[in-house]
Amino acid sequence: MAMLKQAAPLREQAVTILRERIVRGELQAGQRLIERVLVEELDVSRTVVREALRQLESERLIRIEPHVGPLVEELTAEEARQLYEVRAALEGAAARLAAEHRTDAELRELHEALLHIDEHFEPFDELLAAKERFYAALIAASHNQIIGEQLAGVQARISQLRRVTLQQPSRGRQMVGELQRVVNAVAARDRDAAFAASIEHVSAAAQIAAAHFQEQPEE
Repeated sequence: MAMLKQAAPLREQAVTILRERIVRGELQAGQRLIERVLVEELDVSRTVVREALRQLESERLIRIEPHVGPLVEELTAEEARQLYEVRAALEGAAARLAAEHRTDAELRELHEALLHIDEHFEPFDELLAAKERFYAALIAASHNQIIGEQLAGVQARISQLRRVTLQQPSRGRQMVGELQRVVNAVAARDRDAAFAASIEHVSAAAQIAAAHFQEQPEE
């Protein structure tokens, strides 16, 4: 995917494209990233690619190993547990604030975003985009963009597990029900119920992820 080479600096464009490819699973955990290939795909200099890789390393989306080069980071079960704990805290805080601060227009967008999820279970890329729309609406309703920035970082790091959790059989309907309870609580301006519903939603995903790690064969 070549870049547009406009608006944002080339390094920022390269970071955005590579981050999205990791989040969407196009670049998989443990995969080696070859600079020469990235230079050709992005149509930028080796310097830009290296700067982008250093940025992604700081976000812990990749790691650079001596004599090997950059690799897409792999999560351990313990790291995943910790990330889901942080995600729960951030989403819960966002939902609590949304219940307090949301406007009627922001509530309508939450409803519409949830409906969009319900209509786009497949393919996976569309479901992922629909969920991103929902979280954007939730953050907008919370009126706290710092939470949004922190949550985006956590979601990026946990991205390799989202395909596992979102594509679990029957997970789609269950997830919509969980998020519907979040939206209902935000609509009712019930801060505590919004917080609790968000925690329930993240906890369900965390349990699926934990089961996934337990099913992996020991090396």
